[in-house]
Amino acid sequence: MNIIKELPFPTFIIDRSFHVLELSASAERMFGDIQCFTDIMDEGSHAKKRRLLGDDLLKSIEITLKTEENSYELFAVSITWKDDKGFLQCYAIGSKLDKIMNVVQEHQNRLATVDFELLSQKELAETQLKQIKQLSAPVIGLSNKVALVPLFGYFDQDLISNTEDRLAATLYEQDYTTVIFDFNGIDQITDIGISLFQAFMETLQIMGIQTYIVGVKPMHTHFLKNREVNTSTYLPTLQQAIALLT
Repeated sequence: MNIIKELPFPTFIIDRSFHVLELSASAERMFGDIQCFTDIMDEGSHAKKRRLLGDDLLKSIEITLKTEENSYELFAVSITWKDDKGFLQCYAIGSKLDKIMNVVQEHQNRLATVDFELLSQKELAETQLKQIKQLSAPVIGLSNKVALVPLFGYFDQDLISNTEDRLAATLYEQDYTTVIFDFNGIDQITDIGISLFQAFMETLQIMGIQTYIVGVKPMHTHFLKNREVNTSTYLPTLQQAIALLT
């Protein structure tokens, strides 16, 4: 079974000239049968090519890509290199997320200049910010028993509080026994975020769900070590986790 072909999110294997050696079926549906990854990068994103050629992209970067429908959408892109082959993953963060972010920003700007008369608008902005946090932790099925949860943004109290109930319910309803949490899209981590995450991992363990963490960056390690997130197993890359668990 070709694992790359079956991945539910756009994935490419490229060489250092950005030629596409292999791509997932989801990538072909999203972008077409492309021969070179740079063909779908918009002109403004070409300046980021050098960052993609690093040994490993420890932090995902935002790149605007051209889809098969000739529309441009924003993606979080991360890559892992091995023997001059890059395992490149694309997570769509545009469209709906951008629209919500724009609305939230508009409300925040208005709230900066008015007072209690805009209480209802403030509540709306907070509701939409909660929706953004929920979109930051989708559940992606890799097999009948294994799920991937890519995390994005700030690893804080809001991220965990706004997603843990939904994640636990989804994992239980779909009867997953293994979940991979991908930290590639995480920027900063807070102490309270890690504390709540540790409690959530213990809840999943009680539910009989084994958890794995991938994509940990050097700036994350002291938070994880100090909080002793020992209910999860760490794996270096998502590619290795998929190969091992599916």
